[in-house]
Amino acid sequence: MKQTLIVLILGLLLSSCSDYLSEKKRLKLQKDKEILEKQRNEDKATCKYYGFKADTAEFSDCLMNLDIARKQELLTRKMLECEAVRKSNSESGVTGFWGGVLMGARENLACD
Repeated sequence: MKQTLIVLILGLLLSSCSDYLSEKKRLKLQKDKEILEKQRNEDKATCKYYGFKADTAEFSDCLMNLDIARKQELLTRKMLECEAVRKSNSESGVTGFWGGVLMGARENLACD
């Protein structure tokens, strides 16, 4: 009887953890979708501001160019961050096994 009760309690705990994680993932996906929709609407407003008519090839090109510019900006920012970490690591003067491990971990986080 005691073992059955323990198994039942563990099952309930695992089930509630699973529900929590799936709900957290669902909320994150919903938030990401809302952010993308907001950005898309801002891009459309920008292209309209520049005089492009909706549902034309020029309007689509404008949206594409804004998206490419945003992605290029993110890549450039990531590259600069990576370079800054590498420079900091080379100038830190840290030695030893654990120092190398920590510097490598720091670089991996910045430069992945």
